[in-house]
Amino acid sequence: MATSWSGLSFVLADQSYMTLITVLAVTVLWLLWSVSSYFRYRNRLPLPPGNFGLPFIGQTIEYISAVSTADGIRQWVQKQIERHGPLFKYRFMGNPTVILDQPEGNKFIFQNEGTSNHISWPSHISTLLGPHALAVLTGERHKLVRRHLHRFFDHAAMSRYIDAVNRNAIQHFTNHWQGKEQLVALDTTKSFTFSTICKAFSLEEGPLRDRVVEEFHTWAEGAFCLPINLPGFRHYKALKAKGVIFKVFDGLLEQRRQEIAEDRVPEALQKDILNSLLTVPDEEENLLGDSFIKDNLLLLLFAGFDTSGGTLAMTIFYIAKHPHVYEQIMQEQKLITDEKLKNGEDENTLTMEDISAMKYTWKVIQETLRLLPPAVGSYRKTVTDLEYKGYHIPKGWLLNWNNQHSHYNPKYFKDPLKFDPSRWETSPVPFTYIPFGGGPHLCLGYEFAKMSMLVFIHHLVRNYSWSLVDPNYDGPFIRDPFPRTRDNVLISVKQIIAS
Repeated sequence: MATSWSGLSFVLADQSYMTLITVLAVTVLWLLWSVSSYFRYRNRLPLPPGNFGLPFIGQTIEYISAVSTADGIRQWVQKQIERHGPLFKYRFMGNPTVILDQPEGNKFIFQNEGTSNHISWPSHISTLLGPHALAVLTGERHKLVRRHLHRFFDHAAMSRYIDAVNRNAIQHFTNHWQGKEQLVALDTTKSFTFSTICKAFSLEEGPLRDRVVEEFHTWAEGAFCLPINLPGFRHYKALKAKGVIFKVFDGLLEQRRQEIAEDRVPEALQKDILNSLLTVPDEEENLLGDSFIKDNLLLLLFAGFDTSGGTLAMTIFYIAKHPHVYEQIMQEQKLITDEKLKNGEDENTLTMEDISAMKYTWKVIQETLRLLPPAVGSYRKTVTDLEYKGYHIPKGWLLNWNNQHSHYNPKYFKDPLKFDPSRWETSPVPFTYIPFGGGPHLCLGYEFAKMSMLVFIHHLVRNYSWSLVDPNYDGPFIRDPFPRTRDNVLISVKQIIAS
């Protein structure tokens, strides 16, 4: 027994000795790190003002709660500015984050992307978008891919797409508006934008597209939730939905490749996006791989479906609230139609010249985008230590460009809460109006979205008048994640009968 106790005492003494050594080693390392940090940072500028809040969580819950309403995020940003000034730090999902003053901060972020910062998405969103999606690429790879894809979305390319978009708009109003006395505008505008994008890669109406719509909704919901990849959670369902969508894409790619090989692609489809992606080589004369094409087709759906559809619905809302705006749009669109009739042209056709003539209509959409941009901001990650306006921003921190900071600033937009398309008679101060982001990751589909929305409004005002079922509703507007009214813009509709 004595021997056992002696052995046990030896073991305990040995463990105590090792514990003491471990504690001393950790203490020495901590002291060395502290001394090193002191000498390394003693001459550095201070960190931006602000509050990191609780460890890891920081202001994540507060920020996400604010983003759930259109006014909420604007008020949250304003509250931080009142507390800390126009440049402040906070913690989001464990990441030290800085919102810079604007518009100088926007200019700094966008003009230095690729050198001192690069695009940054939460990892679960990057997974859903895919490794080849343009939105997640950085550096030289991003430049190469963007140059390749740009030819499909520049102004010249719109001339190839406008006939299909116009035909789709005419068919949309026949199917979804004609004969209706009341409808939910958001549902119809999203239906239009989704069908427009699907037609760009030949996914026609039918059970297959209905399945893609259903799965896409599930996929999109997973991009804005907690990233829990377990059965029953939205992120898990989103990944499954992505697999279903990609199977549909596989079938489309296989069918079109066969048609190309047999030289039987219909003439109307020879210039669509799908045909271009499959036949136009990149700068290294290589054809694009299936993974690349599928990731970017999904990105195209994501970028255009809810964003353009939501903007159209809110434009319908604001036009209904301001009858004089409707009258001015009507007069502008009537001039385009009258000119066609005068020249013996088909009044239902549209060209890019007609789109360019819709100047007031575009001002109305611009004002909608200022007040209710589809996205309030995005993130860039610093790849080196930065100095900005007397502050030190360490490598690895996030920079959050946020348009609520400038879109509602009375210094740049007089009476900023007022819907006033006339303010666009003059150009805004650079970097104050950023509904589509900026820099190398400026929305690639901007021209396509602009053209599609103008085509929709053209046919809408030529054929219908409308009013809000709840005419007294002025907010609050909901974000989930895109802006909408509580009734999704429920309207009463009256068809205009041509005399």
